[in-house]
Amino acid sequence: MSTILVLDDDRIFRRLVVEALEQRGHRVLQAGRAAEADLLLEEEHADLLLVDGLLPDITGVQWIEKLRERGRQTRVLLITSFWKSMRDFTIAARKLGSIEMVRKPVEADELANRVEAALDVRGRSRRT
Repeated sequence: MSTILVLDDDRIFRRLVVEALEQRGHRVLQAGRAAEADLLLEEEHADLLLVDGLLPDITGVQWIEKLRERGRQTRVLLITSFWKSMRDFTIAARKLGSIEMVRKPVEADELANRVEAALDVRGRSRRT
């Protein structure tokens, strides 16, 4: 069982994603603001972070940058609809490391599939 933090200010989207992930046996932490997510990560370990690109208190990329500055290298799926180009995303991803992008709109089950694929890649690299 993996622990996943879902950071998205859209309550309905977050609820659907949490439901889909819990049905697959994952433990899910959830936050609607970066400040809430920070508090959760002080107390909890997450194997994967699902981060919305635009949050009420910071952008998803800025929040990930802060995590990286603090030494946290947890794999991230950035859920966004605002990237203007894949080139811009590639530059940001290279800078932040261990990050993939998922474009909105995305169905909760499709996102759960992407989560499990990301966790499997991580698990395989750990085993080798």
